Amino acid sequence: MLKKILFRNSTNLQFIFATLGAIIGMTALLLSLQLIMDVQSFHSNEEELFGPNSVVIQKKVTKFTSIGMNSTEFTPEEISALEKKDFITDVAPFQSADFKVGISEVAGDGLPHFYADMFFQAIPTRFMDIDVNWDWTSESEYIPIVLPRDFIMIINYGFAQSQGMNQISEELLMAARLTIHIEGNGKKEKMIGRVVGFSHKISSILVPEPFLTHANNLYGNGRIQNPSRVFITTKDNSYGELDELMNDMNLDVNKSAIDVAKIKTIIAIVIGIFGIASVIIMLLSLLGFVQYSQLVLSKASYEIKTLVRIGYAIQRIVNTFIRQLSITFGLITAGSVAIMLTIKLLLVNPWLKENGIAIAGSSLWITLIAALICFLLFIASNYINIKKAVNRLGSE
Repeated sequence: MLKKILFRNSTNLQFIFATLGAIIGMTALLLSLQLIMDVQSFHSNEEELFGPNSVVIQKKVTKFTSIGMNSTEFTPEEISALEKKDFITDVAPFQSADFKVGISEVAGDGLPHFYADMFFQAIPTRFMDIDVNWDWTSESEYIPIVLPRDFIMIINYGFAQSQGMNQISEELLMAARLTIHIEGNGKKEKMIGRVVGFSHKISSILVPEPFLTHANNLYGNGRIQNPSRVFITTKDNSYGELDELMNDMNLDVNKSAIDVAKIKTIIAIVIGIFGIASVIIMLLSLLGFVQYSQLVLSKASYEIKTLVRIGYAIQRIVNTFIRQLSITFGLITAGSVAIMLTIKLLLVNPWLKENGIAIAGSSLWITLIAALICFLLFIASNYINIKKAVNRLGSE
């Protein structure tokens, strides 16, 4: 009965527009949030789609480099300048071997006979893009080696075919041992190495830093060697600064790494704009409900004053309004979640699958919690507004 008395003069048109705005805004907000979490599960061969960009930089080789008029090495001053850049969060120069390295097979391990001159480099473990057993001490049985994934592709589809050799699987190469031939500082030694992984990102033959430091001390010529390659990590959405750095320092950067940075920046901007627009729509719909409540209270002012005078508690009147709006907001929230899931499952996921984009997906819990927070904010803001208005009318 109390509900019929209070809402008999309500304006349905404003209520409908506020409800539609809330559904559209909440659906857009939940969809953008769910998409952000879903695409975080996507990994390209170079990077996670969201998060910091890790890029290997080196200086371009020019005609002046070829005649010895400039160098591709990074000086300590240039390394320091990179560390001071606001958009660069981490810098790590490559450490290079200061001795000759050769690799050959270990007889009986299944690899064909071969010998190749190689080079070793090392980077801090935090920059590795694969999870491998990367520990080495002077007591270790073998030297862990990480190869570029392109390396085995070149062997199988170039070198092996041209030389009439059998192609080598990744599993065989990781199971077999390698003989490492080291020569330098008047010394020669053979050691055992083993491939422990393949890197998508780093086009160098990597060994652990402790081994390379130890080997340089024993077999190196002792000269100070500035790095020619540097690993940097940049903040997300920093493609513009990275592009400017490339031009200023005449850098040569892997094109795919730049493409990933561009894609990440564009996607972040688009989803950010989509999210901001949905928040604005939500706020406008919230304002619409607040105005709707004020209009209903204004039209029911005589009834509210009468009810208070005959003994109805103000809190009971407020609860009647909030109970009705809670049902409305509950239906809006449930409907928005249902629409978001429908769009994701019937439109977004099939489109991604058709275009060969594999996304593992993510839990819905965060999205559902966000929907609950929106529901509570709607209730809380309207409760404060209604209680204030009813108290004012009751005191008149």
